[in-house]
Amino acid sequence: MKIRKILIGLVLLGQFSCTSNDISINSFKDDPSITTLNGTWKVVSFDDLTANTTEFKTQENSWGKDIVVTFNDNINPKLFSGKVTTNSVQGEFEYINQRQFKLKGYGTTFVGQPVWADKFGKAVLDGNVTFRINSERLRIYYDSKTKSVTLTKE
Repeated sequence: MKIRKILIGLVLLGQFSCTSNDISINSFKDDPSITTLNGTWKVVSFDDLTANTTEFKTQENSWGKDIVVTFNDNINPKLFSGKVTTNSVQGEFEYINQRQFKLKGYGTTFVGQPVWADKFGKAVLDGNVTFRINSERLRIYYDSKTKSVTLTKE
């Protein structure tokens, strides 16, 4: 009887702990009412949509450091800034179309940074990148939409 209660509890926990905003390669709930990238965002994963794999932060790929960036389109020019593991970044961005933006400049030193910082630079500098967004997450698609980087709202 005790084991049965534990199993039921685990099943219920599993069902109620997942939401539509959870990190998933195959699904990401886009909220069309959110029309701006404004805010501070932290990278939580890089996804290869072709290989169906997700890479989360480790000591090896990020040296245990975070990528945290801020988009501010309340000013002109629109600004992008933050910390990409070991280096600061800054630049301007513009919206190209709905759910698409382009960085105009990406100022950083690229000195002594781990793989995650390199991946992030490649993602946001991939031309006119597309994105999906909701109140908790931002997903930026790059490399002809075969890869993405998922960020969470800070």
